[in-house]
Amino acid sequence: MKPTVQEFVGGYLFTWAEEDLAIKVSRLRLHSSDGRVSGELLISTSKSNQPLFPQTSFNFTSERTRGSLVKTLTELDSSHQWGDILNQLCLIVVEQARQGEPVQELWTDEDIAPPEFLLKPILYKHLPTIIFGEKAVCKSTLALAIYACLLLPWTDNPLGWTAPARPVLTLLADYEVDSEVAHSNAKKLQQGMGLSPFPLFYRRCSLPLADDIEQIQNHMANIKAEAIIIDSLGPAVGGDLKDPGQAIRFTSAVRQLKCSALIIGQTSKDMESKKKSVFGSTFFEYFARHIFELRKVQEEEEESFDIALFNTYHNLGKRYKPQGFHLNFNGTGTHIEKGDITARELVARIGPQAQISNLLKREPRTIQEIATELEMTEGTVRTNLSRMKEKGKVIKVENRFGLLLQQELK
Repeated sequence: MKPTVQEFVGGYLFTWAEEDLAIKVSRLRLHSSDGRVSGELLISTSKSNQPLFPQTSFNFTSERTRGSLVKTLTELDSSHQWGDILNQLCLIVVEQARQGEPVQELWTDEDIAPPEFLLKPILYKHLPTIIFGEKAVCKSTLALAIYACLLLPWTDNPLGWTAPARPVLTLLADYEVDSEVAHSNAKKLQQGMGLSPFPLFYRRCSLPLADDIEQIQNHMANIKAEAIIIDSLGPAVGGDLKDPGQAIRFTSAVRQLKCSALIIGQTSKDMESKKKSVFGSTFFEYFARHIFELRKVQEEEEESFDIALFNTYHNLGKRYKPQGFHLNFNGTGTHIEKGDITARELVARIGPQAQISNLLKREPRTIQEIATELEMTEGTVRTNLSRMKEKGKVIKVENRFGLLLQQELK
């Protein structure tokens, strides 16, 4: 009396045809702290799919729990050998859960393709990116622009991003707003940018990602999504963000998705520090391959403003230069385009050489003019100009310096 076992996203379906019995095992979790394997069971008939026992939580490694369920099921239906059935099921489930991924043999003399961008320079294929920032800096708006670039694909976008050559379906896992708000925001972007109408694959989420992973995997499989936008990190974790255990549980869930993931995070609470970080455990930053900080400058009652993305961490190569954008909310649409980082609050976020390069884009200047406009000492300006000249970035004509070559910042 051996069952047939069918694996699906997040679990297994056990079928005993002769017994007209099927047991669905879902929401499997291997507890690293004590080796327990837990999940949920749904027991039904295999032919008519009629439930025999309601879905219930179950500890597959507990003999006491198994014995208690055998007793309950025997009282309900004594026609099955419940002890043998559950013993077989638990043995297979625990073995598979603890076995994990198989070992791969990888040879160094084989050709290895470098990590590939899905949306350059923001999102890599099959890897996680985090964009974090303070409240109301338009993280979700920028995420929608990224969504449009992937889905349409928006190859001629005015943001300076290299979109994929084909549509990449993406799921928006939204922990922040309801569908009406998300729908309205997407429509405003579509109208403001003059885009063709596009679908928003939206899912309202309330459970932590790790507890909802099976359903999310199923939804992604149904729409054939290759990427996910998680908005935002705090509720998606569902616990203390500073707890390493919670961070590891979340990041493990993201890895299970095996797709490109854009995660919207919050900034650290140290508002005075020039160097901000993702709020919570450092494991979030260890896990991400690419991290950007988003900052905004806006005057009161203004419909337009500037934002900038700063590549604070890049695990796969050199960091990319800051990206500036100009947004305009005109009441009927959202318009976003590439812009310069000129606002002092944004310029102060980048290093002195980047500030000087940004200033010299407009016209050549003397050391004194640069020092005055950037509020630096002339000694600091002179030292950095000397270094930039050695790198072939600037040229001096008489007493003025001009930008000779623009290249990505290291």
